[in-house]
Amino acid sequence: MNHDELARELAEFWLPALVDRDWEGRLKVLEEIHSQLYQDLATLEEYDSVASRFVAAVIEHLGAPPVRENAQAQIYATSANEDHWGAAFAWQYGQAEATAANGKAHAGHERRRWPRQWVDKLTEAWVQGEAIRCRILDLSRGGARIATFGGISPPAPGTAIHVAVPEDRIREAIVVFSERGKAGLRFATAAGAA
Repeated sequence: MNHDELARELAEFWLPALVDRDWEGRLKVLEEIHSQLYQDLATLEEYDSVASRFVAAVIEHLGAPPVRENAQAQIYATSANEDHWGAAFAWQYGQAEATAANGKAHAGHERRRWPRQWVDKLTEAWVQGEAIRCRILDLSRGGARIATFGGISPPAPGTAIHVAVPEDRIREAIVVFSERGKAGLRFATAAGAA
């Protein structure tokens, strides 16, 4: 079975569990499915291919509605379909522009110093020299959010960590929060800082 067929089959199987949920609920279910796919598929390349095509198929089955909220944008940003992730980033950009135009962040809007981008890429992190396979969920100049797999707990707040940032380099960071398989990282220096 090729990656497209597998992704379509998975989308059809999981659609009943997704269709009646809001976007937050869908995001939580998809994160669990992604964790299982990561364990089940033989290579990182296969995981990346199937997972992104699976998300694209799910979005299409849901009718590909316009992006209206953060959780929906996070889902769209991981799709293999350029129209989907383009819509996610357009929505994110619109939110950042609206926040800047108002001069302050409103409830539900991004409050971070730097805007974040949804990445959803497999990578590695190191805590005291020990490698941890993880996924970068989002990324900004000042930090990142990662998810761990296979029941591995993320490092505790205050832990020094090194993380390989896709298409960048290995970055030093400190864990600022850790909960339910996810950790927020603050980089030692902001990207682009001298």
